[in-house]
Amino acid sequence: MFTVTKCNKAETALSVLREHKNEFDIVISDVHMPDMDGFELLKHITSEMDLPVILISADARKQVVMKGVTYGACDYLIKPVRIETLKNIWQHVVRKKARNTV
Repeated sequence: MFTVTKCNKAETALSVLREHKNEFDIVISDVHMPDMDGFELLKHITSEMDLPVILISADARKQVVMKGVTYGACDYLIKPVRIETLKNIWQHVVRKKARNTV
């Protein structure tokens, strides 16, 4: 069972993540947010924490998707996201935990 924490702003999400570093298993973030670009949020998270980050956007351009992967996203989902895709997100958490136990 997972608990979801929702934030309306990237700055708020970053603050919550910093205050509770060991309480989260994964971050799912939109690329386009009003206060911070999703790629900027991704940079902060990957440099400060060991959390898998999934980016979501309606922007399916190859260069945008590749930017997410280059910046360290473990996945980039195109909106609208299918429910079958969401059901598989747990696999990123399992992979991260497996890497940390080796």
